[in-house]
Amino acid sequence: RDKFLVMGHSICDIDAFGAAIGIYCAGRQLGKKVQIVLDEVTTSLRPVKENFAPEKGYPNDLFISSQQALETYDYHTAVIVVDTSRPSYTECPQLLNKAKTIVVFDHHRQSKDVIKNAVLSYMEPYASSTCEMIAEVLQYFDEDIKLSTSEADSIYAGILIDTNNFMTKTGVRTFEAAAYLRRCGAEVTRVRKMLRYEGLQGQGRGGTPCAGIQRLFCHQRMPGG
Repeated sequence: RDKFLVMGHSICDIDAFGAAIGIYCAGRQLGKKVQIVLDEVTTSLRPVKENFAPEKGYPNDLFISSQQALETYDYHTAVIVVDTSRPSYTECPQLLNKAKTIVVFDHHRQSKDVIKNAVLSYMEPYASSTCEMIAEVLQYFDEDIKLSTSEADSIYAGILIDTNNFMTKTGVRTFEAAAYLRRCGAEVTRVRKMLRYEGLQGQGRGGTPCAGIQRLFCHQRMPGG
């Protein structure tokens, strides 16, 4: 695929946003155009999103609205959904009806209302967060991949929020993902300041995937595609 549209659930939270940024990093590594579908920016999300402004070196069209996504979608576009597997919860459910190639990353338990036409669904209810899952993918995606401190901070923030400062829903893989992000430059004090952390505790909503997403970015046929 030539272009990728990434979206989380409506009223995007830190976990969905950080996961979308991680997908952007993977696409950038392979020279692909990645855009994040984002309609509403909440007060808690705004200071995180500000780190990805054009004046900080990011594309002017990194973030687009649902309407823009529908207008720019074409046959060569793949849609990646993060932090939800329910079509009705996504930022732009209509986009799923148009998309021919859909990939889902989610850490919530699967319900009856699920995206049915995905070519790859990575569902891991034992993961602390979708950011943990994406950090794990990035860690083995490409040994040369580089994350900026803002990118590492955003993904780390998703884990921090969804685990209530690593107090709940954590496992060995959670701490391995966090350690990887620390090596990439994530800094706990900076993340907490960015999130105004005291007011955000408990905000989170209730082959290998790495190889699968690499095949997707590299135009190879996906299972079931």
